[in-house]
Amino acid sequence: MEYIMQEMPDVHKTGEKKFYPKVKHAHCIGHETIGNAYVDLTTMPRSWFEGVMKGLPEVLNSYLEEGHSVKIDGFGTFDLILGLLTEEERNSPKRQKVHANQDGVYIKKINFLPEKEWLRGLRESTDLVHVKSVKERLGGSATQEERRRVAMKFIEENGCMHVRDYMTRTGLGRKKAEQELNAFCGEPESGIRCTMVGKSKVYVKK
Repeated sequence: MEYIMQEMPDVHKTGEKKFYPKVKHAHCIGHETIGNAYVDLTTMPRSWFEGVMKGLPEVLNSYLEEGHSVKIDGFGTFDLILGLLTEEERNSPKRQKVHANQDGVYIKKINFLPEKEWLRGLRESTDLVHVKSVKERLGGSATQEERRRVAMKFIEENGCMHVRDYMTRTGLGRKKAEQELNAFCGEPESGIRCTMVGKSKVYVKK
């Protein structure tokens, strides 16, 4: 697995540069691919796999909504994490959007903790390889045109690009990365255009 060293924002304006390792994402593996791989591995009929995957969220929810943790052997444990709206948010459309109660408490997310044996096995089987982003390779002096070529190469290899993919490969922050990709879409000669896949904006070849 490849990773890059991402520079942390200097929120306190100290001038000190700090970095953290970040996975260089390839592309998202979808349900269809996972299903095919699982059926090939287990010889399970595809209809069985689809039945399990369709019913699993409903079964998990039936226990989570009662305040239980849910553990699946060999996989991990699921728990609910609650959030609290501010006084201002309780009087805004956000309250209805997140289904908060009268106290402003709502279900923020589902937390997943993988089993130690699974995590240990993944660590042992994964080779971590440091690759340099455009920013690292050129010492932070990469031009917009050089970044456009990086984007174009990724799109040609993977079919489309998300903002997070561009962030990972260029070292740009989200706002700057999205602005730059949108600028490419407005340039007739860039070779890049944007489109919607579901609710997500992606960037593809013209």
